[in-house]
Amino acid sequence: MTDDKKVLIVVENSWVPHDKRVWYEATTLRDAGWQVAVICPAPSRAPGGEVIDTTRTPEILEGIRVYRFPMVEAWHGVLSYLREYLTAFYAIARVSWRVWREHRFDVLHFSNPPDLFSPIAMFYRLLGVSVVFDHHDLFPELVLCRYHGLAARVFYAGARVGEFLSFHSANVVISTNESYRRVALGRGKVPPERIVVVRNGPKREQFIPVGPVPSLKRGFPYMAAFAGVMGPEDGVDELLQSIRYIVNELGRRDILFVLLGDGSVREQAQANAAAWGITDVVDFPGMIRDDFVLRQYLCTADVLLSPEPLTPLNICSTFIKVGEYMALGKPIVAYELPETRHTAQDAAVYLKPGDTQAFGRAILTLLDDLPRRQVMGETGQKRIKECLCWEHQQDELFRAYAIATSRR
Repeated sequence: MTDDKKVLIVVENSWVPHDKRVWYEATTLRDAGWQVAVICPAPSRAPGGEVIDTTRTPEILEGIRVYRFPMVEAWHGVLSYLREYLTAFYAIARVSWRVWREHRFDVLHFSNPPDLFSPIAMFYRLLGVSVVFDHHDLFPELVLCRYHGLAARVFYAGARVGEFLSFHSANVVISTNESYRRVALGRGKVPPERIVVVRNGPKREQFIPVGPVPSLKRGFPYMAAFAGVMGPEDGVDELLQSIRYIVNELGRRDILFVLLGDGSVREQAQANAAAWGITDVVDFPGMIRDDFVLRQYLCTADVLLSPEPLTPLNICSTFIKVGEYMALGKPIVAYELPETRHTAQDAAVYLKPGDTQAFGRAILTLLDDLPRRQVMGETGQKRIKECLCWEHQQDELFRAYAIATSRR
């Protein structure tokens, strides 16, 4: 596909290879003959406890140069997020210039959130670089989910400007689904020929089922699991309300609920679990960075959970966890959201958003119906293999790159 062309991929809110979408893109381009470099934040701490900084000497990971910059993640408050974003902007500008001076690159592929990096993109376009904007999240809607009052309105207005500039600093926009494509067409005013949909989907040959580990159930007959980021928009509080209803109202203490992940609401979720007297049936293992261990947890569970509430952000978003749940052949309980239904179809049970008691009852109904769970799991696996796995998305990624480089 290429003659040793070079791409620099930039992501601010996650790191590789933990960010599956970014890593799939990077390795797919590598396999197609591109020389790939990635700039991303480092995990907060290295295993030995030291802050990671590979901005001078990059880490070589599966043939990809990875530049990790240290960053203190923001958890609460507008000012803390502004500090994170401005620190990241400086680091990415500095490291990208280093990469340019030492190696050059033909394509700059940047993603959001935040929508802050259009000045960097426009600078490199002046130097002849093609730019791809990978639209991961609706950042203005994310702001509305997290903040309220005057600060939210000001931040939202800035986010809308940043989003528009992100759209128009790029030669091509990659949308993660049709809902995001409509946003790019509508308020983004992006011409349709400059938008390519590349959906989220697990790699067919990598994210595969593994054997269950009975010890992870800690002696419970049943296990239900959630995996993902724990932010205000991810439904962890609503899920705990469902668990409280199952345990305290319906008297079911034969289910272990495992909440895998980390984020700004995790600490409060643990406090709520303690206050509601359900800590004996709720486990918070934290962020599982080992992909094999993550699959062990999910394959041990009997039911997997996608409790994202109805918000302006979630109503348009495709959640990576849903595709991964399906790839592992597990039934899903989720709220009725358009893109969730489009992805999972008959592999999930859907509840009216906000009805935490119905969500809890649906969990119990599935746990008590093994044949239905098996059919739903098989349905999800078939849909992933036939149309949603990454192998079906990568041709669209190549098409986006062809558009971007043709407009250079």
